Amino acid sequence: MTDLFQATESLSRSKKTGAAIGAGFLLVVAIAVYLVQWQLSPMLRGASAVVQCEISLGSGAREVGIKLEVCGVIHSGRFFEWYTRLSGQASHLQAGTYSFSRTQSLPEIADQLVAGGALSTDIAITIPEGMNVWEIDDLLAEQRLIVAGSFARTYADDEGMLFPDTYRFDKTLAEHAGEYANARVIGAVLRSAFDAKARGYAKSQIIIASVLEKEAKTVDDMALVAGIIAERQKRGMALQIDATVAYGWCLARWLPMSSNRNCDVTQAPIATEIKVDGPYNTYTRTGLPKGPIANPGLKALEAAAHPKASPYLYYLSTRDGSALIYARTLSEHLANRKKYLGF
Repeated sequence: MTDLFQATESLSRSKKTGAAIGAGFLLVVAIAVYLVQWQLSPMLRGASAVVQCEISLGSGAREVGIKLEVCGVIHSGRFFEWYTRLSGQASHLQAGTYSFSRTQSLPEIADQLVAGGALSTDIAITIPEGMNVWEIDDLLAEQRLIVAGSFARTYADDEGMLFPDTYRFDKTLAEHAGEYANARVIGAVLRSAFDAKARGYAKSQIIIASVLEKEAKTVDDMALVAGIIAERQKRGMALQIDATVAYGWCLARWLPMSSNRNCDVTQAPIATEIKVDGPYNTYTRTGLPKGPIANPGLKALEAAAHPKASPYLYYLSTRDGSALIYARTLSEHLANRKKYLGF
């Protein structure tokens, strides 16, 4: 009887021990599950905090995890390494500067790094319509992308065919701004853009469009001025456009210079220069100037290709440049000059 009691008591103790072990195991599993879920969870729930974090080229999963932990977007760099290795993502993490929200979970951050959703580090440059080659050169030099003067010297003969637009260039160009080759790289992009978007226009239309960029601001005015140019050409009248004279003055001064100093067309002494004959002087010669005087956009090119007929033969710009005033006859034009310009 004593043996039976002892056996029963032993079995009871064994069951209690087994139950305790089972309960302990379940507790360990529950804690492990909680910790894993916590590690996978966002740093800040329901909040919006954006953090920029730079992942260096060549970083492994461990280095990336440590960086993310330092940036404050994950709980543990070690856990990140473990997670990405198990998920097969460790060897696909991409370098770059990333923008993370602290409401993102670890899997979402890992997916973003694999997809390569880094912030763009390109340098954006906008070339406005109507800029000439010297003005483009100045703009690029200000952004420290080129040696001052190198673009103008390289692409002076492409005036009119350097398409105005917004371009993005790799930031490494700025690291090599002292190299003359940058001008060729950027110029080739502008020329390619022109060939892709505007190559169907005749040279005469490109020249007229370049004049329109300097003479008119609105699409309607561009079409009207294009019509005046066409009509004056038809009648054999000189175009008498100051902007072409200013460009010719700059070109004549700039070409012989060995320095990288660009010419500013706004400094041209028009009153005296209109008396100096040259291929861009539309006072002393009839017809179009020798070449484009700026780089036109599509609106000006379209206006040049589709001039608007009107009874006008003359126009002038108000002092503030806000409007063009048109005239049918020379006497009307002279009266407008006195009224709007004071002479």
